[in-house]
Amino acid sequence: MTSPAADGSPPSSGQANQRIGEREFIALLAAISATTALGIDMVLPAFGEIRAGLGLPVDSNRVALTVTLYFLGLAFGQIPYGPFADRFGRKPVLYAGLAIYGLGAVGSALAPNFGVLIAFRFLWGLGAAGPRSLSLAVARDLHTGDPLARILQLVQAVFMVVPAFAPLLGEGVLAVAGWRFNLGAPLLLTIALMLWLRRLNETLPDDARRPLTLARTRVAAGAVISNRRSMAYAAAAMFDLGSFAVFLGSGELIFGAAYDRSSQFAYAFGGMSLVMGLFVWQGSRWVERFGSDRLISMFMPVSIVLSAALLALALAADGQPNFWLWFGLVTIVNSLRTMLTPLFMATAMEPMGELAGTASGVIGTIALGGGALLAGVVDTQITNTVTPLVAAYLGYGLCTWLAHLAGRRN
Repeated sequence: MTSPAADGSPPSSGQANQRIGEREFIALLAAISATTALGIDMVLPAFGEIRAGLGLPVDSNRVALTVTLYFLGLAFGQIPYGPFADRFGRKPVLYAGLAIYGLGAVGSALAPNFGVLIAFRFLWGLGAAGPRSLSLAVARDLHTGDPLARILQLVQAVFMVVPAFAPLLGEGVLAVAGWRFNLGAPLLLTIALMLWLRRLNETLPDDARRPLTLARTRVAAGAVISNRRSMAYAAAAMFDLGSFAVFLGSGELIFGAAYDRSSQFAYAFGGMSLVMGLFVWQGSRWVERFGSDRLISMFMPVSIVLSAALLALALAADGQPNFWLWFGLVTIVNSLRTMLTPLFMATAMEPMGELAGTASGVIGTIALGGGALLAGVVDTQITNTVTPLVAAYLGYGLCTWLAHLAGRRN
């Protein structure tokens, strides 16, 4: 197998992405990863219309299941993608995932009732699992160590442009064409990505591919799961993503029920996403200077302290603190968590080497599946109060910190 250079840069000979430079490579990985966000953020502004269109009560939090089921599909779909990608290469499996993604979008757009909608949202998530998992595997094929963390943070920074503008785009589509088009529009991204992927050469050489058998897959997955350092940082990513997933699932409801600001949600979420993107971009510069471990140790305690302040404010104000103070602190906490997530994922992937495909599936399933389940528990408690949200920020933040400390010992 072609190995990264000692400094973590792509190899100079037989370079798998030789037709594109680093900037286009980062942009392509960001676009591949953005399928995940677009499948959520285009839908968020349409929650009210989905409730009305499918006969749900106006204050129903069941609509959050469209996010939870998507996340669950996204998480558990990564398990089969990894072994298939280790056997057939990254690109064929990426194409398959994008095709399933497009089918999920179309099925969701045409759903006659809420049950069918969430079933297709789960399928949509299964499709999104391919791009999500394999973008990590492609990056690990070509980079390692802090350079891998830097690449993933740059990808995340570019990726954050999508949450910044997708809700606004969703508002526009909603106003012009209705909520079903919000669900169907991401199909266009699928088609564009399939065309763009033609410029990327396969990153897994033929001689590095692994036979696809149940026994070998079980052994490979066991090797990933038995690595304590990888599992500790997968758990850190899980708790980190869990708190943010609560906001994704219930942010729109909080804006409306707690603050009567439903019409401002898309704009506020877009502004938050830009701030998050700036944090992640700055983090990609800091990781070169300080390294992943030191960045986590510097900023995770800050996130926990701010989460504790949020909870104290919420309890003092009966679950409805001053909107701008709440939103400002939530934006900072979300930005810190989003900046740290790629570091957890890169550290978890570091020991995996030629098991990158299987490892990305296992680690992604733990991080996203566990995060979605953690968020689902909290989402059911949210009505017209922010208290469950900020309590999750603090509780899950502490668990993230403990997982990081456990990972450092291994």
